[in-house]
Amino acid sequence: MKIAIIGSPGSGKSTLSFKLQKILKLPLYHLDQFFWQPGWQRPDRAKFAETHNQLCDQNEWIIEGMATRLAQYRLQRATIIIFLDIPLDRCLYRIFKRAITDFGKTRKSSAKGCPDRLPSLEFLTYIWNFNKNQKPEIYKLLQKHKNQKQIHIVKNNAELKALIRSYQPLH
Repeated sequence: MKIAIIGSPGSGKSTLSFKLQKILKLPLYHLDQFFWQPGWQRPDRAKFAETHNQLCDQNEWIIEGMATRLAQYRLQRATIIIFLDIPLDRCLYRIFKRAITDFGKTRKSSAKGCPDRLPSLEFLTYIWNFNKNQKPEIYKLLQKHKNQKQIHIVKNNAELKALIRSYQPLH
């Protein structure tokens, strides 16, 4: 099983990936851990793409993160695609909450040497424009794979809880 979890920052990708990893016992990869270098330095793009593709070529995984320009490769290899299509206000709320509660801490899904900080204008602009810029591209990719992959589009908490329940073993 290969599960790709995509969505805007603050949509809940990391939280969902931890829950699914606990249930399914699959290897879990957070793209931020492979993208960011200590001190929030950007990586060599070609090296990151190579690492990304090596992760995607493994036999089983959960990979959470966007990396929009590499998403096509990841989604082609995934057996299940989960798009967290969460409203902008909810994503922004979570980003600011995380910035306050986790300020200066490095979360389990973060890259080493990249503690949480206040969101930059560039980051906030990316989130603000996600629905306009990334979402149409995501829907095009999902449309390409709709007949070959299991695709879940999650728009709210009730749908998210139902999705998680669907992966829990029956007792």
